[in-house]
Amino acid sequence: MHRKRSAKDIEQMAERETAAFLRRASIIYLECCVSLMMTHLEREEVATILEKEADMLRRLD
Repeated sequence: MHRKRSAKDIEQMAERETAAFLRRASIIYLECCVSLMMTHLEREEVATILEKEADMLRRLD
């Protein structure tokens, strides 16, 4: 028999699953954005833009 989960356990599981879903969705969205950029810009230009964005993200506090 399965034991009943507490409300706290269910909330924690829901938070983990929501975070995992949002992470996957964000990565897929980013991949779509990069693909769209690749249809309109040169590869090196896309790489330069993404490198600048990555540097900006690293500097955020």
